[in-house]
Parts: sequence; structure tokens; C-alpha cells
Amino acid sequence: AAPSPSADNDPNRPFNAQLQAGLFALERKHYSTALRSWGPLANSGEPRAQNNMGIMYERGWGVTQSYTEAMSWYRKAADQSLPEAQYNLGTLYHNGYGTEVNNSQAVSWFRRAASQNLPDAMYMMGLHLYYGKGVRQDQLAAKLQFLKSARRGNVNAQFMAGYTFMDEAAGKPDLVAAHAWATVSQLNGYEGAVEILNFTQFKLKRTEID
Repeated sequence: AAPSPSADNDPNRPFNAQLQAGLFALERKHYSTALRSWGPLANSGEPRAQNNMGIMYERGWGVTQSYTEAMSWYRKAADQSLPEAQYNLGTLYHNGYGTEVNNSQAVSWFRRAASQNLPDAMYMMGLHLYYGKGVRQDQLAAKLQFLKSARRGNVNAQFMAGYTFMDEAAGKPDLVAAHAWATVSQLNGYEGAVEILNFTQFKLKRTEID
């Protein structure tokens, strides 16, 4: 998933007009203005600005694209427990951008962000647990991560929640729950959900589907 800028609506952190100005500039694709807003804040240690600087370097917005610079900025913010930065750092390790693929490091950062209830991080933790990448394979634990993320609106997790409810390795199958979550993901735009729905509609009674 593409990283997202850290917004200025976190009740645990004080409002910063300069940070907000950069977000407005980014929405208008005025990248140089966003960089001027965030640069001084990032250098002063503001984690949301540091994370946003990382995004600018990762995407090559207003600067020469550099995963190395992106990782440096993400790490500064992640070390200050900003969940978005922890997630973004994890994705670099997961994808091998600017570094070798390192699933153990990816899991470490995804787990920290997931513990702060970041939906995207919960989804990625679910994937690593499900496939046993960088962590001992545990499909049931993966399903629980998918469900936490799905309930917070992550569409990919909604689909995977439905998928794991059909998997015996993730606990007793529940086709009604599988159908329900696949339906939710489809309503939210996940086209692949039709594969689950075709199967569950064949297996379930009309009353169960209702």
C-alpha cells in the first residue's frame, strides 16, 4: 500500500499550523511548498513532518526519488513511536526498497504500528503471520489481525477476513462469516471478492445468506 502523509488531527499531538500548511500544499501538488513547510519541522524533530519528508523522498515528489533518504526520515519518526512511520518503514523492508527484503525487520515495524491500532499495519501483520514470513506461521493469529483491521475499514483486510473464515488452518470454518466479510469488501470496491461469494452462495442456504 502507498504510504500516507501524517495529518494534523492526532489528539495526542499538538496542532501545528505549519504542518497543516504543508498538507494543503501537497493536496494541490505544490511539492516545493510542502517541503518548505515540513523541512524545518522535520529537522527540529517533529515526527509527523519527518514521516512526510520520507514520503516525499519515497515518491520523488519535489525531490530526487531516494529510498535511502526515505528510510532515514521514516526511522527518525518511527523511533518516536509514530505508527504511520513505523508502517512505512516496514513496507520498505517488506518490498526491498532501498534495502534487501528483510521480513523480520518488516514484521518488527508492522507489529509496533499494529499495536497502536493502525489498520494498514494490522493487515500487513496478518499477511506475514498467514504466510509465515519473518515470523512463525499462525493462520489463526493472522485472522485475528485481519479482523481488527477489517473492522477499522481496511478493504484488503475485509477480503482476507472472509478468506480465512474458509480456511481450516485458521480455525473452524464459518461460511456465513466468510460471506459477510466478502460482501463488505465487495461493497467497498474489492473486485476479487466475487470468488468467495460464488463459493459461499453455492454452499449456503438462502436464509443463511440473508
